[in-house]
Amino acid sequence: MSVHIQPSNVNPEDSSSRPSAVAPAISPGRVRLAGVLLAVGAAAWAAGTVIVGDKIQEGIQTLDSITGMLFVVGVFALVEVVLRTRGTGDRWGRVIPAGLLVLLPVAFLVNALSFGYATYDDFPLALLILDASWPLSQIGMLVLGVAVAVTRRYQGALRWLPLLAGMWFPVSMVAQIVGGSTVSVYVSAAWLLGTHSHIGIRLAASPRIV
Repeated sequence: MSVHIQPSNVNPEDSSSRPSAVAPAISPGRVRLAGVLLAVGAAAWAAGTVIVGDKIQEGIQTLDSITGMLFVVGVFALVEVVLRTRGTGDRWGRVIPAGLLVLLPVAFLVNALSFGYATYDDFPLALLILDASWPLSQIGMLVLGVAVAVTRRYQGALRWLPLLAGMWFPVSMVAQIVGGSTVSVYVSAAWLLGTHSHIGIRLAASPRIV
């Protein structure tokens, strides 16, 4: 028996045949844009909530709704970055950001459709059902933050900041219970600036995160 070895037709100098030549899942420019959207959106909503203040208890406020929509756009951009860079891991880990990319547009839509209603009690049943996307998306952000921290694909502060950002909803609720609506407004705004806007600035300044 003889063995015949045929030369490979793959050129070892051809970079297109190397794994490292695979295009990144998301460009640095897209990451930078996501960072800008997140930083601006979170800062806008933080300012909006402080300006509106206790008036939010009286009913739907236009400024709060508009700045809230900007915030949702920024969070959507962040979640897309996490999904494309596999920040929550492969396979089942990708279900978390994928689910958020469904919930967040619904939350945006609810804000957009809220114009014309005086209070949330005036919402029709269909809109009330869709409004559940808001707390569900915030719970999802907390789960996303835990997954990012556990996966450890990101290094340094970016490994932990999504977890802190995901804690915004429970922290705001605790502040509401302990200190009332006025305290909650300022705690919420400070948390948005310290976590969401912080992440956005980091992504805008250093878009190569993996």
